[in-house]
Amino acid sequence: MTEYKEYRVGGSGGPFGFLGPLIILAIFFTILFFVARGVFWLLSWVAPVLLLITLIIDYKIVTNFLKFVWKLLQENPLMGIVALLLIFFGYPVIAGFLFFKAITKRSLQKAVSRMEKERNTYTEYEEVNDDDDSFLELPPLKNKKEAHKQTRSNDYDEMFK
Repeated sequence: MTEYKEYRVGGSGGPFGFLGPLIILAIFFTILFFVARGVFWLLSWVAPVLLLITLIIDYKIVTNFLKFVWKLLQENPLMGIVALLLIFFGYPVIAGFLFFKAITKRSLQKAVSRMEKERNTYTEYEEVNDDDDSFLELPPLKNKKEAHKQTRSNDYDEMFK
């Protein structure tokens, strides 16, 4: 006789059956909170360096971002103020985003320039003269009556008649 073991975390008929999944969910979100806090803390120390590297790679990304915020302030002051508050409190995330944008833009420009360079160059090739045309010789065709008789005697075709 085979025995099956079954492990359950809640779901039993007791009054505290919901407690197991609730505890697991609380532990998961607690771990997620501490990981996010650690990443944000690390980004807060690295953010000035990332911003400087972004300015070195492509200063237009930072200036375009500042122009966007200025335009937002002029067109919709409430949203502009909200954006400024988010930039102030979330500067590590903004610096990381601008750095990521600069790196991707740079890599895309390199890939496009590489493709343009490859497209403008010719491929070296060598003409091969193959005088052996024997592979093109096919056996002679049967006449139509023999081919027609052969298809009629096919057992597979007889099944559908």
